[in-house]
Amino acid sequence: MSLLHLAQVDAGYAGAPVHRGVDLTIEKGQAWVVLGPNGAGKSTLVRVVMGLVAPTRGTATLGSHALPLPPHVLSGLVSWVPQSTAEDTAFTALELALMGAAPRLGPWGVPSDDEHRLALAALDELDVRHLEHRSLAEVSGGERRRVWLARALVQRAPLLVLDEPTAFLDVRHQVETLAAVRSRVEQGLGVLAVLHDVNLAAHLATHVLLLKQGQVLAQGPRKEVLTAERLSELYDVPMHAATADDGLFAPRPVR
Repeated sequence: MSLLHLAQVDAGYAGAPVHRGVDLTIEKGQAWVVLGPNGAGKSTLVRVVMGLVAPTRGTATLGSHALPLPPHVLSGLVSWVPQSTAEDTAFTALELALMGAAPRLGPWGVPSDDEHRLALAALDELDVRHLEHRSLAEVSGGERRRVWLARALVQRAPLLVLDEPTAFLDVRHQVETLAAVRSRVEQGLGVLAVLHDVNLAAHLATHVLLLKQGQVLAQGPRKEVLTAERLSELYDVPMHAATADDGLFAPRPVR
């Protein structure tokens, strides 16, 4: 059974359409990256998957469950790192990471020693273990983002949704963060990630969805979809492949 299935989904806000006829199926062990210009509907797609925006047409399911879902059911099926997170939270990094274990906790809600070890391991993997006792109101935006990803990994839902996961990260942490996600994909995790950087998308994705003006321009395996021709059409700027093997792309200067 698919982790996520969207069939001919239309969605929007207050009667204003954003998506038209979007199809998407994510299986275990697939990392789907969504690319598109500003206003293409990338974040709206995330909100549909998280049950925050209901389709006006079509069907959206997580596993065997139709969206939207009650929070206690949703949390067992999908974890989410949103585009923006609270900056004034007084929670420490360890406390926030442990919140990922909430769907598995008993009625008293007390994390076990195993959950503590899992949370610390996630913080360590994402290079924020040194923040375990620090308030997130006192750390940088990039550090806070990595703690939120640690929380999502601790949740251990079969589908991980990331909206701009590399925002505020330096180059080293961009690479290391996506490597941590990709290693989970190789273990069977499904991923839906919104990115703006085409080359980071090539680094993470097994599959790519190109969105333009709320419609699917192309979708499928990374090497079939990430081409200079399709990216030029997507962004309305000439693109060329810097290297044929690595999937690196750059815009051509417009003269």
